[in-house]
Amino acid sequence: MRGRGPHGLSSSTLLLIPVANGGQSKASASDRYDRLRRFGLADFSRLAAKRVAVVGVGGIGALAAEILARAGVGRLALFDYDTLEAANLNRLVYRTSQLGQPKVEALKAHLADANPDARVDAYPYDVTNGRGYVSLMGELDRADLVLGCVDTFGVRVFLNAKCVAAKTPLIDGGASENGINGSVHIVIPGKTPCYRCNRPAMKQDAVRTRRRDTTGVCAFASLPTTMAIVASLQCQEAFKVLLKFGKVAPLLLYNGLDGTLERVDWKRDPKCPTCGRRRK
Repeated sequence: MRGRGPHGLSSSTLLLIPVANGGQSKASASDRYDRLRRFGLADFSRLAAKRVAVVGVGGIGALAAEILARAGVGRLALFDYDTLEAANLNRLVYRTSQLGQPKVEALKAHLADANPDARVDAYPYDVTNGRGYVSLMGELDRADLVLGCVDTFGVRVFLNAKCVAAKTPLIDGGASENGINGSVHIVIPGKTPCYRCNRPAMKQDAVRTRRRDTTGVCAFASLPTTMAIVASLQCQEAFKVLLKFGKVAPLLLYNGLDGTLERVDWKRDPKCPTCGRRRK
C-alpha cells in the first residue's frame, strides 16, 4: 500500500525488513527517510514534489538515478537508446539477468525495487531526433532539473542548448577516457556559465550530435569508482539546486590520480552563442 508520497506516508504503511535471524520485522515505511529528516540544512521531504530527467543511464546516470530515487525524488524520467550488454556489468546497478534489455527498462525495474515511492518514466530513444527529441522537449517543460550523463561532446552541447532555451537547470557529469578523472558542470540558465561558455574554438563550428559509437562496444576505460564519485557529486549539487541550500559550484574537477577536487568559479561569456544574450 502506498501512502501520500515519499515523505508523507501514513504510519500504517509497512515494510518488511530482514533481520539477523533470517526472519522479517515490520517497520513504518516512513523510516526509509528517517536519516534524511535529520539533515538540518534542507527539508528533504520537498523532493517528493520534484521531477528530474536523467539523460544517459550508463555508469554515471544509472547510479545518479538510484541516488535520487532513494532520497525521495518523486518523479524520474530516464533517457537512453542503448541496450544492456556484458561490458556494462562492471557498473554498480545492472545485473547479468538483465542483459539484452533496454537500459532504461532495466533501470526502471531496479528503481521500483529500490524505492517504490519513486515514479519512473522510461524513454528508450535518442534524444537528438524523432520520438526521443519530442519526449525530451516535453520533459523540459515539466522537469525541475536535468542530469546530463552522456558520453558524446556534441550531445552535451545539444542538451545544454535545449536546457538553456527552456530555462531548466542542467547538471552535466562525465569521466575522462582513461577512467580516472571526472567533472561536474552546473548550468543555471541566466546565472551560471553554460556548457558552451568560454570555449572559443566552438564559436563558429556546427555541433554534431552523432552518436559516439554505433557498434555497441565500449570505446574507453570505465572505473566504477570514478563513475560513483561523479554521480555522487552530481546528486550533491542536484540536492542544492532542488532544495535551495548551500552554494552551487559552477564547475567541479575531480583528479583521481592526485586525489583532489577543484572548484572552478568561472564567469559567463557575454558573447556565448547559447546563453550570452540571456539574463536572469
